[in-house]
Amino acid sequence: MIGRISVVLLVLVGVTEACNYAFMRDGARCDRENNCTYGCHKYRCWSECNGICCLTTDCFTGDNLKCAPSCSIPEWCYLEGDHWDGYVECNQNSECSKDNKEKFPGDYRCGSTCTA
Repeated sequence: MIGRISVVLLVLVGVTEACNYAFMRDGARCDRENNCTYGCHKYRCWSECNGICCLTTDCFTGDNLKCAPSCSIPEWCYLEGDHWDGYVECNQNSECSKDNKEKFPGDYRCGSTCTA
């Protein structure tokens, strides 16, 4: 029994390790491909980003957003889209995934500054 609990705990720790827990505890989602937490706030899509951490880590691959798992500063930005004001509208966290090609037909990137 204890062996099974240990395995489950190790799996859970491994699943959440890549994204910032500070954001995830508020119900945001984790994208394991780019290590960024994302969600919906005030009807706009946002994503974790690394502004200060980019001074010491490789945060970008081309134009697409990528988050450094070693960054301990919870920074975020509103995501850029095709809406008239440049932001992406939403009602729930799941709408803000980079896999949502309706909302993000091009690159998945910040439309505002990355801020703590």
